Amino acid sequence: MSLTGKTKASTYKDLLQMNNSNSGIDTTTRNIVDGEGTASAISISDDQVGITPQNDDTTTAFTVSDSDNNYLLVVDSTNDLVKAGIGRHIVNTNIKEFAIDYQEASPDTADTWHALVSTFNHSDINELEMGTGSTPATTLTIANTAYIMVKHYWYVPFNISIDSCNVWFGADMGLGDVVKFSVMSYTVDTANGSTGGDLSSGVENCVSPSTITGAGREQAYYQALTVSTADVDAGKVIMACVAQDGTNADLTVNMQLVYHLR
Repeated sequence: MSLTGKTKASTYKDLLQMNNSNSGIDTTTRNIVDGEGTASAISISDDQVGITPQNDDTTTAFTVSDSDNNYLLVVDSTNDLVKAGIGRHIVNTNIKEFAIDYQEASPDTADTWHALVSTFNHSDINELEMGTGSTPATTLTIANTAYIMVKHYWYVPFNISIDSCNVWFGADMGLGDVVKFSVMSYTVDTANGSTGGDLSSGVENCVSPSTITGAGREQAYYQALTVSTADVDAGKVIMACVAQDGTNADLTVNMQLVYHLR
């Protein structure tokens, strides 16, 4: 809008200013307001620019677009997220991998949850069994087996939210073993004492929406797990597990857990 030929009385509401007794911008951050004093979402000082919704949070509190009006950067104050790219990916998205490599009799106990390896040495030597229930066990006592346990732990140093969990596996035989997966988070004892590393208060975060029957080595199998509990607090341990109803086939498993910091 041009102000040419218009009076102050007919345009003052559309003029932006700040309330600083005619002293202008200084070191204090102040809202930019319109001519009748209604505050905008923008505040400025001589060193700072801020955006704060005045009435309601929104999924597009701050945006940057290209000339075709595709969002390239979006600040979502409703969900406390920052997203980037035309696909609007969360900018602090990360991937954590869990795996197990093929060995003889992997896993070696039927109808039992077995933990995938979180960090190193993806073989199934010294397997960690996590119970036979509908979910992996919700507690774990290390006793004298810390050398087996810790390679399966992913200690989470930040608050995270799980976005998705995808898994591939391969079987060395087509003998019909039924396979399923689960991701759990636990409270962990961080004291360097007799109970150090013990797990409690397990919660299932991701689960197979259905079982998969391994039909043979000539194909790989993919599954997107259902995220049942997305948020995991800092200081928890996450473990990923696989179970199969027989021990006829040996498995190789590659799981990717997609998450963002919160």
